[in-house]
Amino acid sequence: MEDYFLGVHQQELERLDRQHTAWQPSTEQLIKRANLPNCKSILDFGCGPGFTTFEIAKHCPNTQITALDKATLYQDYLKHQIEQKKIKNIQPLYEDVLNLLNHADTYDGAFCRWVLAFLIPDLKEILSAIYEKLNPGGVFAAMEYLTLGNVLSSPPNDGFLANTKGWHNFYLTNGGDANIGTYLPKLLQEAGFTLEHQTCVGGFAPVGHRWWHWWRDAHENFAPVFVEQNLMTEEERLEANAFFKAQETNEKGFIFSPIILQVVARK
Repeated sequence: MEDYFLGVHQQELERLDRQHTAWQPSTEQLIKRANLPNCKSILDFGCGPGFTTFEIAKHCPNTQITALDKATLYQDYLKHQIEQKKIKNIQPLYEDVLNLLNHADTYDGAFCRWVLAFLIPDLKEILSAIYEKLNPGGVFAAMEYLTLGNVLSSPPNDGFLANTKGWHNFYLTNGGDANIGTYLPKLLQEAGFTLEHQTCVGGFAPVGHRWWHWWRDAHENFAPVFVEQNLMTEEERLEANAFFKAQETNEKGFIFSPIILQVVARK
């Protein structure tokens, strides 16, 4: 199965592009913090359409990057972009991260962003596999949700709160966990890693901020799915829609976005 519960389709690909724009500065900071440009080889796993892959390639022009994903649509898009941009140091790999140990290659670095939260049942095995595939001294950098429980709006709105709760339960009911960042550091240590750096990004986002647009975008794309799965009501969805529309002209309005954990671990 190549799908994941957010879906693999053109609309989601386009949303992921906008999501990368929203979090590009934070992603760039993590790449630098982990010293990924010093790596000769990097595994970007769960790379999706390759937005993180190209970000890594931009900062690591002398590094060979393997871009692993199991979604055909995303791998096809990635390959097309590699050809269009004439990039020489990215090698797509159509594979499931669960099969990582079946490949002989090893890496100086590994990277993922919003991937591990989808892999909760196999998380310990995956972290162990990443550890095994890294060369001695290899680095692993990850961005994952710390929590969705903090996501609030000003002014407060019941529809907005229902959407936040819908996101949290959407992960849980589909086998994921958007609180993964609270225990990921402990699991990394249990897998043998040494933690080198931990920080959190996200938070205060006034109307018009890139995180504000990202969260509204996510609501517009997924609230109908939440209604279908009985994770919020149609009335709550419409109330949230009206809230975001009204907040566009509220110069003092803001949201507090999901908090994202950034972690750097060393083998």
